[in-house]
Order: sequence, then C-alpha cells, then structure tokens
Amino acid sequence: MKTKVLLLGLGFWGRNWLELILRTDRVELAGVAGSEAELAEVKEKYGLAEELLYSDFRDAVKGSDAQLAIVVIPGRLHFEADKMAMEKDMHVITEKPLAADLEEAKKLLEIKAQHPKVKFMASQNYRWRPHNQAIKKAIDSGMIGDVETVLCEFRKQEDLQGYRAGLEQPLLQDVCIHHFDLIRFYTGADCRNIYCRSYHPTWSAFEGRPGTDAVMELENGIRVTYNGTWAARGKETSWDGNFTITGSKGALSLDADDNVWFYGFSKNAEVVMVSGAEQGVLLEKPEMKYQEMEYGFHMMLDCIAEDTVPETTLEDNFKSYAMVCAGLRSVETGQVEVCE
Repeated sequence: MKTKVLLLGLGFWGRNWLELILRTDRVELAGVAGSEAELAEVKEKYGLAEELLYSDFRDAVKGSDAQLAIVVIPGRLHFEADKMAMEKDMHVITEKPLAADLEEAKKLLEIKAQHPKVKFMASQNYRWRPHNQAIKKAIDSGMIGDVETVLCEFRKQEDLQGYRAGLEQPLLQDVCIHHFDLIRFYTGADCRNIYCRSYHPTWSAFEGRPGTDAVMELENGIRVTYNGTWAARGKETSWDGNFTITGSKGALSLDADDNVWFYGFSKNAEVVMVSGAEQGVLLEKPEMKYQEMEYGFHMMLDCIAEDTVPETTLEDNFKSYAMVCAGLRSVETGQVEVCE
C-alpha cells in the first residue's frame, strides 16, 4: 500500500520534494500547499488535480488524509505546521530550521511525547552523502582511535536569496546547523558548551554578520574548533566544509572536492623541517542507492512500513539545534553557553 504524502511548501526545496514525491512509486501525493501563483505553476507543469491544491497549509493539514507531512514552508511557520500534523497523527519530515527558537523546539518535544506513535524526522541531508558516510565508517571502525579534536573550516560567497539577506547572523542561523549536526554524527558525542563570536567583513553584501568562530566542548572531552564565513573571497570550501578529525592513531580529512583522506600516525625519528611531505590515503566512498533528501525519504518510508525509528528524530535533531541556539546566545553574552 502506498504512503499518502502531504507537501507543505513550494519554494526551491519544496519543488525538489515535489519532484521526488512524484517519481517515487512507494507514495501517493495527497495534497500540496503553496501560494496561488506557485499552485497554478505546478498544476500546469505536473498536471495536478485541483482537489490536491491548498493555498493555506492549515487547510491542507485539516483537509488531507495523508499519513506523512513534509514541511518546507518558511521556518517561522514550522512549529504550527508540525504541531497540527502531529495532533492529526501524521508522521512528519521537516526541513531546517527545526523551529523559530529554542522554546518552540522544546514545545515540539512535549507534543511529540503525547503522540508516541508519530514518527518525526528532521531532514539532515548532509549526513547521507557518500563522503560523510565514509568518515563515519572510518571513525566507527577505530581507524584513527578515539577522537579528541575536530577542526572545521567553512568558506562560501554570500547567497542573499529569500530571507537570508535580512538575517542578523546568516551563517549561524541558516548553515551552521549542517556542520554542527555533522560534528555530532561523526563523533557520536553531544555538545556540552560553546563559545561563539561573529563579525561582518567590510566587503560583505550581508547586512548581518556572516563570519562565525566557535570553540566547543563535546562529551568525552572532545574539542572542536569552528571557523566559518559566508562572505568568502577567493578560496572556497564545499557546503560541508573542510574537516580534520584527529585521534590517537591519526587523522581524517575532508577536502573541498569531497575526498576523504586518512593520515596515519608514525613518530618521526628526527625533526622534519619540510612541511606538506606526508601523503594521505584516499578512502573509498560507499555505494549508495539513494543520497541526501532521497535517502532520508526512503528511510522514513521504511520506518513507517516496519514501525522502526528514523535516524534523525526530533529528539536527536533537537541536540544539534540546541548547539545553534547556544551559539547565538554566546554571541550576545560574550560568554560560554551550555547546550540545553
């Protein structure tokens, strides 16, 4: 039996979700919500029936018989849409941000606890890329020993599309959730506290502060250093960022071409004055039938069919979102803030 899916939102990512839903034979589109202009466009392009179209996401949730809601409307509306869907016993996949603020996220946890049969997944699609799966596998296999330090550098030019231009902390509010979640994913450790500061390069087109530096303490004493800018000039990284993850046996490195390198540790017999001489070993990436959001979509469908729990649950993603919220508080207070 096909899972009936309700799509809330027809922006850039909403269109990607719509195409994924329409090409997936395991599901049936039960409704889509968007603006009148967006609805007219997708109706013509995809031949959607009139009864599937809703100009208000609230009416869509109330009027649909869907089993799964995918929430891709603006972040300020996520809480209301998620709440309505869960109270109707719909399973939920939500795009970032999890909520408008930490208090809303905590309320979502309370609502979810009242509906234990509902499955709730945050679409943390960076986890489901071959290079990040390769890093996770290498760490879990003990290749570099116990992880003790993580270094992440992120560099991208400004992207002022949509709501981003007006954000006070563009990087922290929009992109850091991916990097912070990857840190938790790689290490299997949650963040205890974070010290964060932000800045505005003189040349940046953002009104807010797109530069972010942070230091974090994770469980098990793991230390993280984060250096990011969404106003890069010259050299850029991938959207994942350049990572160096170090343990007692060596280090793993993710570069801008999504290559994963292993550098084993061997003690030098004498002082080496030539830098860059060490050669890394290029790790093989796993074959993946599905990647990114498509991977998460099929994971959720499997969980619904088999009554199992998805990887990036509400409870799990709350911990990544709490890191962002603590970072924002730290920028304001100038103090180390606890992730809670």
